[in-house]
Amino acid sequence: MKPKTIAIIGAGPVGGILAAHLCSAGHSIHLVDTWEEHIRKIEAEGLKITGNEEKTAHPDRLLTSVSDLGDPVPEFIFICTKACYLDSVLRGMSDGIKHSNTVFISAQNGIDTEHVIVENIGAGHVLRAVITFAGFPTGPGVIKETFYIPPSYIGWLNAEGEAPCREVAEIVTAAGLTMEPTAEIQKHVWRKTILNTCTMAIAAVTGLNMQEQYEFAPTHVLIEDLLRESIRTAAAYGFDYGPDFFNTVMEFNEKAGPHRPSMLVDLENGRKTENGFIVRRVAEYAERKGIPAPAHRTMAICIDALEMRGLKK
Repeated sequence: MKPKTIAIIGAGPVGGILAAHLCSAGHSIHLVDTWEEHIRKIEAEGLKITGNEEKTAHPDRLLTSVSDLGDPVPEFIFICTKACYLDSVLRGMSDGIKHSNTVFISAQNGIDTEHVIVENIGAGHVLRAVITFAGFPTGPGVIKETFYIPPSYIGWLNAEGEAPCREVAEIVTAAGLTMEPTAEIQKHVWRKTILNTCTMAIAAVTGLNMQEQYEFAPTHVLIEDLLRESIRTAAAYGFDYGPDFFNTVMEFNEKAGPHRPSMLVDLENGRKTENGFIVRRVAEYAERKGIPAPAHRTMAICIDALEMRGLKK
């Protein structure tokens, strides 16, 4: 396979793991992150992946601003930041890249992230990915991979996007991260959102990790309420995951142990959250169909309030 020039915006767990694999496969990687210490450490010692696998990669370009992208113009750009930073990422990008033939891939959590990019780029050059590997930074320059449940998925938004979508899936799969192209990407987007929202929301509001939520009877009931709401909402939009899906999600999340969802960590550190693309977005979609979603709406309001308070400090 001919090496590609690929930019990855966001060098957290998803972007970092992806960058390391694509580097190892021989592609020219331009890695962007606003965490300067992280970028400088990678520049000095390489990007290190630990945990499930051990890799050290050396991206060709290391940048702290998306405004520095563009020489050469990447063939593909993976956006791996939190969805709440999409607007600032796109504002900082040059018009030369936005109006080029570059293909943009939203590799983020939440519903409708790709539509934010489409508003700036156009549907034919935008793809949506659902990523099934994760981890966390253990320090500057180091990402610990904690799980990988292949495959990840990538989908096109219109017919023009199908060919580049299949090409991206082939590139990522050849780099060791199995990715499946699909015309039904929204089904996978909603499935991952359902898995996330029922425990992420409670963690954000209460500070409880996932194990504590399951052990405390009232929050265990709330997990079930949130899960039923999101499953009913998805079904109203044509996404049916079968009769065993409720139990599958409950059992999957219970195995997470004392995991602290990222939305809780973001609030603790006074950062913006992905609430608008996850918890609040499920509530909004439910209300459009007249489906009661009081748990999602209440949790979304509480998270918005906590975020507002944290950002004011």
